[in-house]
Amino acid sequence: MKGKGFNKKGFTMIELITAIVIISIISVMAGMGLVNIASGYLLAKKSTVAAQQAQIVLARLSKELSGIYTIDPAQTTDKSLTYKHIGDTNWRKVAWTAADQPLTLDGDTLIDKVQAFSLTYYTYNYTTRIFTASSYSSATAMIELTFQLKGYGDIPLIFVKRATI
Repeated sequence: MKGKGFNKKGFTMIELITAIVIISIISVMAGMGLVNIASGYLLAKKSTVAAQQAQIVLARLSKELSGIYTIDPAQTTDKSLTYKHIGDTNWRKVAWTAADQPLTLDGDTLIDKVQAFSLTYYTYNYTTRIFTASSYSSATAMIELTFQLKGYGDIPLIFVKRATI
């Protein structure tokens, strides 16, 4: 009788397990890459939305402040500003109270969940031609608005705008 030999065609068990391990490692690495890509996309998208909202608010406030006729010094602080426009009889107010609260204009929300807000008042020295930060006075020539929003992943986004009055 002729002995039957082993069939040399096919793969051994070790070769199959090695191939499965290598494919698994490559799949995990590709999956981690996809997660990083998706996370980066979300960061960019949410930060862009916050930046667009902030730019709209800054443009609105810049327009509001450029038309100021008079400011009420008794109600003006580094967190609020009460003023009148040229030809307007009503007082207007930009205000912020605390972290995670909205920035408001006459009680209407301009932007929500503001982490920090400040108004810095500048006087202009005509001799030296330099703006100097100070508290509000009748000599105030420029106001700087600064506010901070919380971006995706709690990344702080800070926005600054100056308006001459």
